[in-house]
Amino acid sequence: MKVLVAASKGRTMIDDTASDVRLQAVPPAGGRRTRAGFWLIAAVYTLVMLGGTLPVPLYALWAPEMGFGPFTTTLVFAVYALGTVLALTVFASLSDRAGRRPLLAAAVLAAATSTALFLLADDVGTLLAARFLCGLGTGVFTATATAALGELAGAGHVRRVSTVSTAANMGGLGLGTVVAGLFAQYGADPTRLVFWVYLASLVPALLAVVVTPETVTARQLPALSLRRPAFPDRRAARTEFLRAATAVLAAFAVSGLFSSLVPSFLREQLHVHNVAAVGAEVGLLFIVALIAQVATPERWLSRRWPAPAFLVAGVAVLEAGLWTRSLPTFAAGTLLAGTGIGLAFRRGVGITQRLADPRRRADLLSTYFLFVYTGTIVPTLALGLLDQTVNQDVATLILAVAVVATALAGTVSRPSTAVT
Repeated sequence: MKVLVAASKGRTMIDDTASDVRLQAVPPAGGRRTRAGFWLIAAVYTLVMLGGTLPVPLYALWAPEMGFGPFTTTLVFAVYALGTVLALTVFASLSDRAGRRPLLAAAVLAAATSTALFLLADDVGTLLAARFLCGLGTGVFTATATAALGELAGAGHVRRVSTVSTAANMGGLGLGTVVAGLFAQYGADPTRLVFWVYLASLVPALLAVVVTPETVTARQLPALSLRRPAFPDRRAARTEFLRAATAVLAAFAVSGLFSSLVPSFLREQLHVHNVAAVGAEVGLLFIVALIAQVATPERWLSRRWPAPAFLVAGVAVLEAGLWTRSLPTFAAGTLLAGTGIGLAFRRGVGITQRLADPRRRADLLSTYFLFVYTGTIVPTLALGLLDQTVNQDVATLILAVAVVATALAGTVSRPSTAVT
């Protein structure tokens, strides 16, 4: 059967049963430059995500310097997620038309500008601007880099792409808090030295993006507009995608609660004042998520129940650690929740890559990551608001129940197609 497909210079007739979709116009996987480009983008992806969590252990140091309390801390954290949501709804899908490299380069430059603002920050307004711009760069890079990795690897390497992209994402998030904690505890300038080093590292990162092969050859002038979330056309594919997206929304709700809660919990309730230890505890969640993605058997990733099971168990144990003020219990909950986050995220990326239209790959990935960061921002803001009326234990319990309900919602249905 013949179908019409819109191209940049008219309309082209193609055979929808053919395995070669000509409009995709992706360089053939396997070339030396293409293979090098794959790993270069993966490395820069890790670095950009690392920058997203550098500020997390430093809130406790900024608070007395700038005179803000827990609610402002929550707001600063949430502004980052707001920036990512804006990027995903307005900018990220532009790479399907303008090309991957221009958007990746712009995201690196946004990260550099954000880092410069962190270096200059001496008030809450500058801190909010830096965090928001950091979120913009991260949102654009996340969806665009994941699409570029899929195209650089080739159509037959979905598992490889999902493993590498999720490793870059989770690995970067985990390393960011650890690195910032070490610099803050043992460096000469607790709140600035780490940003000087990070800013210097973005220079070779930008060069790496420039030398990577472009994977979108049928480029057009981008049209900037507020986009609606994209979903697969087929009903079965749309249902499968929504299940995976719901699971990752619940997973990153746990991540958002954890990242905004842990620094103050460790300092105020458990009297842990070593910033490196605080950064390591936050980073542990993401490092465990990374290990879970790499070490988990493939048969677990083809099923929907493992990720929600670990998430629910992790949330329950985390809550027990909060109420009993027990660091070992809290750490055990971190291990369980981190495993659930890793499984949900990697499975979701694999499903999204498989279901995405090659011509609009970044579009569907943008929707997927919109679920990710919505999961981060909603409970974080809710925690800040609830904390004004009820104590922290009750606030986190309310949100924990909501997270558990969301995690379980995606499992109440018949088995879906395995990730391939």
